[in-house]
Amino acid sequence: MGKRYVIEKALNNNILQIRDGETEKLFIGRGIGFGKKPGELFEKNSVVDKVFVIEDDKNQNNFKQIFRGDGPEFVDFCEELILLIARSFHEELDETIHISLIDHISCTLRRLKLGEQIVNPFLSEIEALYDQEFQIAGEVCRRIEERYDVSMPEGEVGFIALHIHSARYNGELKNALRSNRICNRVITLLENEIGRRLDKKSIDCVRFMVHLRYVIERTVRQEKIENELTDVIIFKYKDSYELVLKIKVLLERELKTKNISREELAYLTMHVERLRKMQGR
Repeated sequence: MGKRYVIEKALNNNILQIRDGETEKLFIGRGIGFGKKPGELFEKNSVVDKVFVIEDDKNQNNFKQIFRGDGPEFVDFCEELILLIARSFHEELDETIHISLIDHISCTLRRLKLGEQIVNPFLSEIEALYDQEFQIAGEVCRRIEERYDVSMPEGEVGFIALHIHSARYNGELKNALRSNRICNRVITLLENEIGRRLDKKSIDCVRFMVHLRYVIERTVRQEKIENELTDVIIFKYKDSYELVLKIKVLLERELKTKNISREELAYLTMHVERLRKMQGR
């Protein structure tokens, strides 16, 4: 038998406002509110297909505002999309996705209705850095197109992929945006130095951007890595290392740190060397 909660009210057939001791929570799941009355008990158990829980007071208030503003039918549809995302990754999502993604989709549909252009300057970087999220975001956009008879611009796949990534990793959308911005600036720096545009979808460029993302994450967390070939790499690929030193200046400025190690720079040097060879230089 699962834990039982007191129902305060059913917002609709799929959303319950419940009481857990002194704490209020929102339960979201297919059909869980059907026929439910205040004061009844709700048992969260294996019979329930999938239940999302919003516990934070601020998130609850924001969700209720969206629910009132966009209506239960729209919110229910978006919750089906969130269920698709959760099932695709077989993992729990941060509760903020019930606010951020639904609000984003609502704003996007309004902008499309007004004929506004939607441009995503980081589309290539997002596709390279968050490949799994990007694939699921494509399916999300396809379902939105079918439901609302709209044409979702390609940039929207990237934006939704960011929301998915954020929900998978503690709701820190700002960190994902920062990583994309930094990767974009590093690629621009390399293109200016090499004198040619890089193919952002090539395997070497994708590997470089993914590695760069991990460099950023390790630097922020102050994690150290080992590289026994650091001196050998730096000596062998001197020209590429000189380029990496310029990348180092950019990264330290963006991340407000001086902690990027020679070991990290050596690994970046190997990637830059491959990119330079790819460009025939």
